[in-house]
Amino acid sequence: MLELHFTCPLHDMDFRSAQWSLDPDLKTITTPSGGKELHGNVHVPCPLCHQTHTYAPNELACPLQDPNTAQKLSSQSPDS
Repeated sequence: MLELHFTCPLHDMDFRSAQWSLDPDLKTITTPSGGKELHGNVHVPCPLCHQTHTYAPNELACPLQDPNTAQKLSSQSPDS
């Protein structure tokens, strides 16, 4: 299974795991503008605090890029 990148909300620390699961009623929705959105939740047992955390798909980093890339991009000013 594919490893995804997560952040423990209790310890504010990152971890990667392939032990996640999806809601059985996960849906792809077409927005009025024609875009696609994934509606549902991803659940993962946390190795840091030993609780199960739940995330919306838009809260997760793309597994195909470095997890810090999104932070770097969002922290750049529009002029850079």
